[in-house]
Amino acid sequence: MPNRKTPDALTLKALETAPSMFLILSPDLYIITASDAYLQATETTREAIAGKHIFEAFPDNPELPDGDGVQNINASLQTVLRTKKPDYMRIQRYDIPDRQRPGKFITRYWDPSHTPVLDENGEIAYIIQLATNVTDKILAERALLKSQQEQGETSADLKTRTTELLLSNTELRETQQHLNLLNAQLEERVTRRTRELEESEKRYIEKFNEEQALNEELAASNEEYAAINEELATTNQELTETQQRLQTVYDELAASTERLQLAIESTQLGTWDYNPVTGELYWSQECRDIYGLPAHQEVSLELFSALLHPDDAGWVQQKIAESIDPKKRKRYDVSYRIIRYDNRETRWIKVKGSVYFTGDRATRFIGTVLDITDIKLAEINNARLGAIITSSDDAIVSKTLDSVVTSWNAAAERMFGWTAEEMIGQTIYIIIPDDRNDEEPQIIARLRRGERVEHFETKRLAKDGRLIDVSVTISPIKDSEGHIVGASKIARDITERKQDETRKNDFIGMVSHELKTPLTSLNAILQMASQKLKNSDDSFLSAAMGKANLQVKRMTAMINGFLNVSRLESAKLSIEKSSFRLDALVEEVIEETRLTVSTHRIEFYNCPPVSIFADRDKISSVISNLLGNAIKYSPKDTSISIKCVANSKKVIISIRDEGMGIGAEDAKMIFDRYYRVQATRGKHIAGFGIGLYLSAEIVHRHHGEIWVDSEIGRGSTFYFSLPLNKPSGVD
Repeated sequence: MPNRKTPDALTLKALETAPSMFLILSPDLYIITASDAYLQATETTREAIAGKHIFEAFPDNPELPDGDGVQNINASLQTVLRTKKPDYMRIQRYDIPDRQRPGKFITRYWDPSHTPVLDENGEIAYIIQLATNVTDKILAERALLKSQQEQGETSADLKTRTTELLLSNTELRETQQHLNLLNAQLEERVTRRTRELEESEKRYIEKFNEEQALNEELAASNEEYAAINEELATTNQELTETQQRLQTVYDELAASTERLQLAIESTQLGTWDYNPVTGELYWSQECRDIYGLPAHQEVSLELFSALLHPDDAGWVQQKIAESIDPKKRKRYDVSYRIIRYDNRETRWIKVKGSVYFTGDRATRFIGTVLDITDIKLAEINNARLGAIITSSDDAIVSKTLDSVVTSWNAAAERMFGWTAEEMIGQTIYIIIPDDRNDEEPQIIARLRRGERVEHFETKRLAKDGRLIDVSVTISPIKDSEGHIVGASKIARDITERKQDETRKNDFIGMVSHELKTPLTSLNAILQMASQKLKNSDDSFLSAAMGKANLQVKRMTAMINGFLNVSRLESAKLSIEKSSFRLDALVEEVIEETRLTVSTHRIEFYNCPPVSIFADRDKISSVISNLLGNAIKYSPKDTSISIKCVANSKKVIISIRDEGMGIGAEDAKMIFDRYYRVQATRGKHIAGFGIGLYLSAEIVHRHHGEIWVDSEIGRGSTFYFSLPLNKPSGVD
């Protein structure tokens, strides 16, 4: 076997034991290895095929029809080698050698795809052939179609019945023509007898002396005339009855034709009729619509051949020849591609037909055609979706609205420990801890309303009793009519992430707590030193003490922020509420800020006295943080505007600056933990990205809202709202 790059040993082992059917090929199509599932499906061993060319290990069955076997598999592999992209094939028949009977083959149908794996240089290192054995499904579908064909009356039978009715109509018209001829003959006889009577009357006048003889002759003529009239009346009655029977046949024919047309329209089937003797071809309007033929376009065998897809034309013509061959008489039931006449669009169609023989000669070939493009595309999409679900690292589960599991992928087996056989048909409550059973009814209620549940973090129970932290996204499943019939759930294991966050928060809390003690001592020392240097003539020391005090305050605020984050993440951040004047608190924060900031103008537009029920210290830190950010991110000698607006339900505080502004993408994440705007102009500004996160959490815990309105280069306005009334049941 030629030299090639191969997967590492760990990857090979994982592929060989994977539950899916894999075959790993080198770029020159030699077999590297195969999964256990692949070996079982092909009834071979890894030693028997490793190192061999794929078509040497799996030779072609010479009895396969065109369109199946080595030719198509090789074409797909060549496409992958040429494009370096995956290739998904339609269902293929590729028989496997019968190991018990040399030279014989076992029928197999597969759903194959080929995916290239590229190395660091972008070249193909190896190719993965993924296949699913669909033999049982294909054979079952064919058996079902055969049964339906034998039991049901086809549209061809209906057309045959229509033809018989039309023949009956022709016979009735011939009968009516015969009756019309008989009636004309009777009328001619009456006319002739009338002339004879007139001649007799003339003879009676001429031969008055022969009156007795003439009267006798006249009486005889009258009797004959009466008999003729009686015969004519009988004939007319028979004609009337015949016409009535003919009308009944006409009515039955019209009703049968209408039923046939309705049946064809309801199934979206097109019908066709081909005479192999004369070469005449007929297509119904539905059939013409499927092929995209305009009304003026004549149908012919040449046109039909031209509309066949080039890849399918050969084997389709062969199927037709086999169907009308009296020695083979194979059933015509095929699916293939066509190129529509009107827009050159490729479509999939399914064609069925029956051949009628007179002796050993095919005299009629009729059938139906149906556009199945949507079905084919759905099959391809389902295959791709199945591959994604199978290979996903996230647990993907579907369930009914009664919480009964209907699918369970391999990742779900790995995550929760239960196999698909154990879970399918069971309730999802198996993996829900007892203290979280109320989550499922709430989720189902939202799904029934058509809502999605996104990134819902909770805990689930593994088979071994472990509690797993998961992030869950759940979407409703709808049927073809838009009715919600179930749910699809994607679960991601976030246990490690949660543990990392806990460890990080514990560390931050511990370090911040330990830093507070020396920082408190340093602050006391600086205050004492400042008092002793208060009357000193050394201006440098006095200024240095002031800067040192400012830095201590900043560090204290930063450490308190980290402590609050740690407490918030561990649910230990306490909110101690009381009633106080919000407008007075805003003025207090502004005055404290003005003592240390002289670079900006702070303008407060007084709001009316507003009392709220909240944690005064926490709300003070929110106002201080927003005001501090406005100062940090805006140029010197610009204005900071603070406004307050109140109504009967809530109060809104806004802080506007004339700074650099925030982009739309950054604005979406500005309140996330540790997030900082990455703009070049803000890189020199100190900060850890916790101030806005803490402010948002404090506002939310007061049942308020916080948001920003900003534009690059035109400043930012931060808003937060708080309820004026104490919520029911809230301390």
